[in-house]
Amino acid sequence: MNQTIKNIGIKFGLFLALILSLINVGIYFYDYNIMASTANGFILLFVIILFGLISTALSKYKIGGFITFKEAFTPYILTISIGIIISTIVQFLIYSVIDPETGELLKETLRNMYVEQIMKSNGTQEEIAASIAEVQKTNPLAFGGLISSSVIRIAMLSVAGILIALIFRNRSEFSNTPQTK
Repeated sequence: MNQTIKNIGIKFGLFLALILSLINVGIYFYDYNIMASTANGFILLFVIILFGLISTALSKYKIGGFITFKEAFTPYILTISIGIIISTIVQFLIYSVIDPETGELLKETLRNMYVEQIMKSNGTQEEIAASIAEVQKTNPLAFGGLISSSVIRIAMLSVAGILIALIFRNRSEFSNTPQTK
């Protein structure tokens, strides 16, 4: 694997982590309820994909324009993985170590949001009651919960990375294979 590609992925991942961490800190100081908003989630999603896209484009440029699928996917996945994991650790530190009182308030806000979503579902009363009971038992800001949600987020964003890698890879990558008759 090309070291230039890895370096670009790591550099952009650290920069993304810094941006996401600053956003988390800004939200903490401004209004922690923004953490539970759907708009915040979409904005962060856009920022993360944009950083992955830029790291892939820069990698293709830096290695001379020819890039394979693997080489196109590598900087993207490195960027989003590093950015998401570091910002998740910062989030844990803010809401569980530095200010657990605000963390408790945020937990309650998140639980209420989940309960509202469950109530809007078309499940039976027993299913809704069981789901609400389960939500009440979970801690969305526990380290394990944050890490598992980060892994899920990385896996979901990998789909965008696959599409970006398919767009950036050279079309001839698979067509230059010898034909057998």
